[in-house]
Amino acid sequence: MDPSQWSKKILEKTLEHRVDHAEAYLLSSTATTVEVKKQKVDAFVSASSLGAGVRVFHEGRLGFSFAAICDGSEIDALVQKAVDGARFTEPDTGNVVPETSSPANKELEIFDPHLAQVTGEEKIDRAMTLEKSAVNSDSRIQVVRKASYGDTDYTVYISNSKGLNASYRGTSCSSSIMLMAGDGTHQEMGWDSDGKRFYSQLDVESIGVRAARSALEQLGARKLPTVKAAVLFTPLSAVNFLEVLVSAFSANAVQKGKSLFQDRVGEKVASPVVTLVDDGLLPRGLGSAPMDDEGVPMQRKALIKEGVLQGFLHNTYTAAREGVASSGNGVRSGYGSTPYVGPTNLYIEKGERTRDQLLQDMGRGLEVREIMGMHTANPISGDFSVGVSGVWIENGQPAHPVRGGAIAGNFVDLLQRIEGIGNDLRFFGAVGSPSLLIGNLSISGE
Repeated sequence: MDPSQWSKKILEKTLEHRVDHAEAYLLSSTATTVEVKKQKVDAFVSASSLGAGVRVFHEGRLGFSFAAICDGSEIDALVQKAVDGARFTEPDTGNVVPETSSPANKELEIFDPHLAQVTGEEKIDRAMTLEKSAVNSDSRIQVVRKASYGDTDYTVYISNSKGLNASYRGTSCSSSIMLMAGDGTHQEMGWDSDGKRFYSQLDVESIGVRAARSALEQLGARKLPTVKAAVLFTPLSAVNFLEVLVSAFSANAVQKGKSLFQDRVGEKVASPVVTLVDDGLLPRGLGSAPMDDEGVPMQRKALIKEGVLQGFLHNTYTAAREGVASSGNGVRSGYGSTPYVGPTNLYIEKGERTRDQLLQDMGRGLEVREIMGMHTANPISGDFSVGVSGVWIENGQPAHPVRGGAIAGNFVDLLQRIEGIGNDLRFFGAVGSPSLLIGNLSISGE
């Protein structure tokens, strides 16, 4: 049976139990992963799966169950578990099914029809090309720890008792590499990755060269004395901060009193040059889709506009509790997950200046290329203390690599200190940022 028919059948069987409302979510996917080492295949995995998650809504109570689907014999037990679950949960005004509306009518370019024609041999060759490009870029590349290629072809189906019956198909391809460079005295690790919707757009040679460069440029790194200076965050290091900060924009965190932006809508929380966007309709974005995982049409929304906080991300649950409309940010980690509030394509809008121009503006300071210990940052208070490495800049030019530094502060203060934004916006997964020039920060060193 076609998966779209499975979702209808699951919904019909659920409604036979005389519940108020129900929703069936199906995810069908085929994924391939390739890893190579020394131009030999270290791992090759290709697998397909089909699974369903069912939500039951009855008298304000929610029941949920999920299962892998093979031949349909699992459906009765799947439905019964969800119905039984709804009997024992507490009523909540947020437990509602979204109203039916048409998915976003925009060409998102999230499906690559050519991917299904790519052979296993071609995928292996792509991983080998990645490794080769790094090794051949410089004789000081000593070891490639891991070079990988992966892709996914997936289809999402959602049906609910308010008349929704929708689906969409997407693809993604990605590669990453980790390596070590050495000059006989020093050794440094390097890493890079990229992800695209289309196979032809994934440039593995550039990934390999960038990873090699990231290690080579850190050879001979030394510690700084404690100093107060300007800091330029590269797109990767800026994304490291955003990935922690994103939870503060969740309406769920706000409603639980766990957001540092609570009660600050309309206030200045960042520099006027900062506009932070969550855009589920970004063409070819890895987080783009015509609808979220509850069937709500995706949107583009500014969370911070010219430094001023505009609002938060909502799924149907948080929106119902607040009496507002969902922002289309109900996301799932798979068919075994209920929808939670999450970003789509979250990024700081790019500026007009190049990285080199920002370095000239900075004059003297630290270009931060790597951050260590970001998992220790507190997204509720906004406080952080992290290790940093990168390159010391003098007169707008690289002077020497740096390792062993540390910076500490608060996310809001950091946002308000942004003085310049580059034009080099880059995404790592579904989170992106350009280079960010920050005013004087205290950098702890020797």
